[in-house]
Amino acid sequence: MGGSRSERVTLPAPKYPLTAAIWIIILVTLSMVSPTHYTNAAAMSQTSAARSALTWLSGNEKADGSFEAFSQIPTPGAALALWLNDSHSAQAAKSFTWLASQLDNSSSYAWGEADIPGDMLYTLGASNNIGLLHNLTSISSELGAYQQQSSGFIGYYAQLSDGSYAQVATSVDTAMALWGIFQANSPISTGNRTFALNYLLSLQNVDGSFNLTRTIPESSTDALGPERISVTALVLLALRYAGKYAADDNRVSKALDFLANAISKNFTTTGDHKGHVYGAALSALAFQAYSRTVQALASVAFILTQQNSDGSFLDAARGSSQKTLDTGWVTVALEQVQQGPLFNSFLSPIVFVGIIVAVGVVVVVFLVVSRWSSKQIASSGAVLTIPTH
Repeated sequence: MGGSRSERVTLPAPKYPLTAAIWIIILVTLSMVSPTHYTNAAAMSQTSAARSALTWLSGNEKADGSFEAFSQIPTPGAALALWLNDSHSAQAAKSFTWLASQLDNSSSYAWGEADIPGDMLYTLGASNNIGLLHNLTSISSELGAYQQQSSGFIGYYAQLSDGSYAQVATSVDTAMALWGIFQANSPISTGNRTFALNYLLSLQNVDGSFNLTRTIPESSTDALGPERISVTALVLLALRYAGKYAADDNRVSKALDFLANAISKNFTTTGDHKGHVYGAALSALAFQAYSRTVQALASVAFILTQQNSDGSFLDAARGSSQKTLDTGWVTVALEQVQQGPLFNSFLSPIVFVGIIVAVGVVVVVFLVVSRWSSKQIASSGAVLTIPTH
């Protein structure tokens, strides 16, 4: 009659193999689609940011081809950015003509410090516009006059112990002067070249960064190098342009590591704890110059988070009226640091496939352990019973 009894039940076969197979197929598909998707999205974002910045620059050029107040400082980067986008740009051509006129005029604001004429000369050289200058020899001589004997180039006004101010040699003035000299093939003696490079190297800190002077670590009042990140990148580029320093040089390697550490800190400095987009742009260019593509792209990724709604960029060290200097050099970085075909088509899929392999190994181990456990239960004689009524 209605007594209780136990009944042997055969359980359905586990569905783990089927489920695992489905997941592996999904993950493998993602490994093929995701790298392309994210790479294209990043490229579109970078292109869009550069386009917006160029539009802003184009809309803020003066009739004579210059930009903003104290135009000799922001115009070189802006002109180079416009030219890199279109080598036949009428606006860029107008800016280059204006820059050349300023260098040709020894009484213009271009002359007074070594960094400004060095920057202007570099831009004309990089764009193949040295021919716009009336007398390169005279300009080279005038720039060379800023070099101290057996040392670097002067320009920055530093306060002395007696409270007065005097021009002193700095890493920024020296680096920018060398930028211009090397890019324009401007004459400089082997001895003076060596003195300038040795002066730069004498300013390196234990952490790989470079100071502004032998007594001043950094100064936000130096427009072209307001903090150690940008100073270090400027020096690295000068060393690279010199043609005798490579990434495997211990001093260069330490400086690159300092900049790489800055990436992890979102290009903040201990002085203000703010991210510096100008320093990030110069860092991206320095990384690219030494073939550190991953770090160069990481610098660009930070840059893309800093763009203003009007397309411009403004470093944390600037006043609100100095957007052109930052926008110009940031745009140059966006135009020159690009994801190459090796990085797009090979590196990203390798990373994703690595993830897939790792997941696959975990799944296989899980299945093996599950099978082994099932066999152990079966061999021990354990029987699953379900009471029935």
